[in-house]
Amino acid sequence: MTNSITGQALTNDASRIIRRLCKHWSHKLAVQVDDTGGVIEFPDAKVTLRALPDRVDATIVSANPATLARLPGVLAEHLARMAGPEATFEMVWAKPTLP
Repeated sequence: MTNSITGQALTNDASRIIRRLCKHWSHKLAVQVDDTGGVIEFPDAKVTLRALPDRVDATIVSANPATLARLPGVLAEHLARMAGPEATFEMVWAKPTLP
């Protein structure tokens, strides 16, 4: 069974932030990226990022509840770092969907 959680952060720089994050993690993980978003394959999770004009949308899918509890914080921290110190970047997560 897979579970998922979605989140979003307001920004006018979504495409750049996603590209930077995907490049950052491409040294350790399988990554696909283009101007509209990216996909990052963790060993037990898949992260899908979409770049919209006013925000970043994120979806994390995993069968492991511990990963689903931990990965949103890791992803949010890394996205904020890629946004830069001058940016106000805060991921807001919905409640996880559990089967």
